[in-house]
Amino acid sequence: MRRNLPSRHEQEQRGLAYLTDDRVPAEERGWVMLGLVAHAGIYLLLTAAEAIWVVAVAVRVWRRREAGVTTAMRTGVHTRTLAILLVAQLTYVILRKIGLAKLNRRVGEYTSQQGPA
Repeated sequence: MRRNLPSRHEQEQRGLAYLTDDRVPAEERGWVMLGLVAHAGIYLLLTAAEAIWVVAVAVRVWRRREAGVTTAMRTGVHTRTLAILLVAQLTYVILRKIGLAKLNRRVGEYTSQQGPA
């Protein structure tokens, strides 16, 4: 059986109502806001690291282009850094899903306590 999942817009509206309601404890709202700010910072850091890595690899491969494309790619791409970035991206995706699940659970508990609108 398929559950009737709320649309993204409805989820955003419930999340916004949760964050702006004065009946929600300030400490709980603070933790949620801290999590959102941490998410934004981690996302920006990871995106910047990936962009810097791509530029650095492009420069290294371009400088080694006389040796041939395959040799330039083999020597220009730093695979350990690529592996670290892939692990960081995977960790980010997993932690993001966990954080969204926790936020949706808190919002769900909040809306169930409020009753039908």
